[in-house]
This record gives sequence, C-alpha cells and structure tokens, in this order.
Amino acid sequence: MNIIESTISFANEILTLTNFKAIYWQKENTIILSDLHLGKAAHFRKNGIAIPTQVSATDLQNLETIIEKYHPCRIIIVGDLIHAGSNSEVENFRIFTQQHNTINFILVKGNHDKHSDHFFKNIGLHEIYPEYRLGNILFVHEPQSKGNTFIICGHIHPGIVLPTPTNKHLKLPCFAVSEQQLILPAFSRFTGSDSKNTPANTCCYAVHQQGIFKIPASGQT
Repeated sequence: MNIIESTISFANEILTLTNFKAIYWQKENTIILSDLHLGKAAHFRKNGIAIPTQVSATDLQNLETIIEKYHPCRIIIVGDLIHAGSNSEVENFRIFTQQHNTINFILVKGNHDKHSDHFFKNIGLHEIYPEYRLGNILFVHEPQSKGNTFIICGHIHPGIVLPTPTNKHLKLPCFAVSEQQLILPAFSRFTGSDSKNTPANTCCYAVHQQGIFKIPASGQT
C-alpha cells in the first residue's frame, strides 16, 4: 500500500495526515500515532479466539513503511502501546526498536499501559510520560480540554460512517480535528473504530487505503 498524504494546519503548525493512520510533523521530523494495542491478538488467541498472527506483524510492517518514507528522529506513541500482558507481539516490538535504535521512541502512557517505566525502557522506549509537550502541542492519551492548549490525543479510536451509492454504509477510521484538539485513529488494524463516540462539531478526515477524505463538520464548507 502506498502512503497517501493530506496536509492540514493545526496549532499553527503544518501536519501531514497519512492513510497509514499516523501523522508526520515535518518541522520536528516526528511521526505521531496512537493505540497500537500490541499483544491484543495474542491475548485473544490465548483465550481461545483464533485471531491470525499476521495482524500485529502487519502493524509493524506499516510502521516500517512510514519510517522508510520519512526517516524520523522521533516517534511519539500517544498511549495504549500494549493491550495487556507481555507476549510474543511485545517481544517483536522490542526487536523492532532495536533495529531502529537511532529513533527516539516516546510513550505517552494510556489506560492500557499498566507496566512500569523500567519495562517500557527494556522494550525500546526512550522516554515515558503521562503527558508530553513538543512545541506548542500537548500530547495526552485521552481527549480533554485545557483552555487554549492545543492537544493531540487518541483513546476513543474515532470513526465515521459514510453512505454509499448502493444505500449501504461504509465505516472508516478517521482523524477528528477541531480548533484545539486532534484525535488520532487507532494505528492497529485489529482495534477498529468507534463512530458513536467521535465528538460532534469536528472535521473528520476519513482514512481509506486509497486516500484520505475530508468530511467537514456541520456548518463548515
């Protein structure tokens, strides 16, 4: 799959949205993504649900593609890196970070990230924070309002439902963007998206393999 881009202005910065459900911030040479939920598929298999092993491998392959495209100095993971306990998928991520040891991997802890900072450093995270600021943008896991602060977050796995010409509906993950807040779609292909909790009055950038489609909020053009 080729990387398709859509450039937006947020927090007085130029950000590049991609159809790989990650952002590239050229000024800071930084990739931003959220909700990998590593180990989720293995957790399901452990409990008797036959999820293919390729699910997590594809997520890391997608991340590899993004790295090869942009050559970032930094990757910010905005929470929920690990779904539950440590397993083979988490070990594969450790190997992945070793292979990219020139990149500064930063984790903003999410509600699923219950492990110690020591654990996260052992799998290749260089910096671990409850929240993290770069430039004039604050990175937190869960959507919130902090006055005039510009926030990038994840957690709710935003999605949008679009009508099709055959009177059916297509549900797609999306970037949900308002004046002060940008909510990332879940990077993991196994995590899915939630159209019911996507905030109202946000401009949605629906993500499809073949492109990114802007869906303005009501009243916008």
